[in-house]
Amino acid sequence: MKPKGNPFHLKGYHGAALFCDREEETKLLVQNAQNSVNTTLISARRMGKTGLIRHAFSALEQTKNWNCIYVDVFATQSLAEFTNELASAILLKFPQNNSIGKKFIQFIKGFSTIISYDAYTGVPEVSFNYTQPQQPQQSLKGLFAFLEEQNKPIVLAIDEFQQIAKYPEKNTEAILRTIVQTLTNIVFIFSGSHKHLLLEMFNNAKRPFYASTQTLSLGEIAKSAYTEFIKRQFLLHQRTIDEESVDFILNWTRVHTYYTQALCNKIFAQNTKKNTINGVYNACDSLLQQQEDIFYQYRLLLTPAQWKLLKAIAKEDKVFQPTGTYFVSTYQLGNPASVRRSLEALVQKEMVYNRITAKDSYYQVYDCFLSRWLER
Repeated sequence: MKPKGNPFHLKGYHGAALFCDREEETKLLVQNAQNSVNTTLISARRMGKTGLIRHAFSALEQTKNWNCIYVDVFATQSLAEFTNELASAILLKFPQNNSIGKKFIQFIKGFSTIISYDAYTGVPEVSFNYTQPQQPQQSLKGLFAFLEEQNKPIVLAIDEFQQIAKYPEKNTEAILRTIVQTLTNIVFIFSGSHKHLLLEMFNNAKRPFYASTQTLSLGEIAKSAYTEFIKRQFLLHQRTIDEESVDFILNWTRVHTYYTQALCNKIFAQNTKKNTINGVYNACDSLLQQQEDIFYQYRLLLTPAQWKLLKAIAKEDKVFQPTGTYFVSTYQLGNPASVRRSLEALVQKEMVYNRITAKDSYYQVYDCFLSRWLER
């Protein structure tokens, strides 16, 4: 029977059949959980770390020996908001009609809480009422104590973990580390997209989380694996896509998970039985046209010098020496000092990122679609 729907999803986890590769990374996360090893998972934005976590969760939960909880703290601005998000994630995992959920409801009532549900998604939202500065810390200890008491071991993934370094409570890392090191029933996955911040948190001997986890850096999926995945999904829906098209897709998207999925989704949505390079070109044009208004808005947020540098980096694709004579003179960027200032601003705004590998280091426009649009 032919599968239904577009197989190239842009959000959420849709099962192993629609998950591409990451076999070694999944194996490592599962093994670390089974052996009580905490993991720091680092990747560029939209590289698929959340999907990987969900995939590892699925593998663990199939054994029926684990409870897996995911919490995204990117939007949090304080320890109190962190605690609210964690409580909401626990309630989502253990709803009120669940025996553990009922116990959890009774437990948090002792902390003076408000429980509400999103009108559109039904996702629970827990808010603690605080009157004293120390109460968020006490509530957080209570939440971890509740999880620690459960019969099954727990894997807790905290996404965008580097956000805690920005809280007004400067001792947040120390508070969490003090709690974490006493837990024996919970294994952690600390994930995030700010590589330098996470490496500083876990590799600096002066920081509380120093040397407390195993680091896993998530790169691009192997081109050969993604090629087979794309071709297989089209074939399962009784369609074809030629080798030239797949090769162009992966080069154009830099084998970056989100952008590859988005382009394949657009090509698949064209509902063509035999997909060739012309159809791929049309899908690329359509994607860039749809986002053109957003791209123009970026120009208003940058200085003329920053915008000019951004375009130059896009045209080069990878820039190894941004203040070098060739690059500066070719694109008439002024002097190296001004280029350095503009580059620092673009990196801070996450318009450009510095990719450091074992072989080299280079700068690249973060948003692949923006980069392709700027090339034009």
